[in-house]
Amino acid sequence: MSFQSWNHPAAVQHIVRNEQAIVDNLTEDNATRVLASRRTAEGEQLYLVYDQGSAGTSPPNKLLVKKFHNANPALQVDGNVMYRCNSEMFLLANISHKNIIKVVDHIQREDAIMLIYEYPVHGSLRSWLHQPMDAGRHLSWPDRRGIAIGVARGLRQLHHRCNKLFVHHNINSENILLDQNFKAVIASFGAAQVNMAGLGQPLPITDLRPGNFGYAAPEYGLGKNQLTEKVDIYSFGVLMLELVTGRMTNEATTDGHLANWAQNNFRTLMANQQEAFQNVVDRSIPDQARYREEMATVFMLGVDCTTVDPKERPSMRMALKRLRRCRWRAPFRGLLTGFLM
Repeated sequence: MSFQSWNHPAAVQHIVRNEQAIVDNLTEDNATRVLASRRTAEGEQLYLVYDQGSAGTSPPNKLLVKKFHNANPALQVDGNVMYRCNSEMFLLANISHKNIIKVVDHIQREDAIMLIYEYPVHGSLRSWLHQPMDAGRHLSWPDRRGIAIGVARGLRQLHHRCNKLFVHHNINSENILLDQNFKAVIASFGAAQVNMAGLGQPLPITDLRPGNFGYAAPEYGLGKNQLTEKVDIYSFGVLMLELVTGRMTNEATTDGHLANWAQNNFRTLMANQQEAFQNVVDRSIPDQARYREEMATVFMLGVDCTTVDPKERPSMRMALKRLRRCRWRAPFRGLLTGFLM
């Protein structure tokens, strides 16, 4: 396959005003540390750059650029590079949703192909939860609730509303970006796969790249060929626990990482909301007493999504329904009844 034969889907827009300036700025200084997918496959790298435009008369666009090239950068683009690039671009071109990152342009050169993505202005969720730049930079509970619902909507689109079932395989707070209104945008689709067999059907484990420690479902480490879309549900559940507690997912405790800790302690926490649960809620959330019942509902959703048996985890449709209902439920009065009987 020649370089000239590479084509792009019609859904991809064209917004880049100065291609050469972007190519010139793909330097180590601009290599992004925002997304967990920065640890991409050999021959791939992410960059954050500004597209000023040749005349410099318009405000610059901040763009996320993914560069595809050979493992040896001196070599020209070949069929393998084209396949990797096409796979990701066509996947995203077929998933049009406000909570999923968009490919907005591409640049072709003899030695590389660059996919250009929108870059939501507030950066990654992880930076807001764990690396606040100043004392006033904190996410309110309504912001966090909206982020949770946005991620759930995006995953529901992948699992239930596309022509084919897509499994993301890399959901974590680094790969959730926030736009100007703190709307969640799911990014980092380099590990995403299509499951032609449908919901609940396994994918070959040899084809998968598990996510970061703390988010990866237990199935990844069992050596079994039984990975389904429920690995996304598990990672989503960890994200829910992270939103409520503000804890790092791989933070060392006597009970293990965040999901294990929640599984081992949720009964005690739910039975004693005034002290035990209140003490594990992220202290940076303002007006906690007002939202405690909502936070407990989201926490319990995280517990249900991270159960060890994948078949016991809710679907993304059900998870989204529970999030939408959480403002009207009283979890301490009814949500836990089934668990404590």
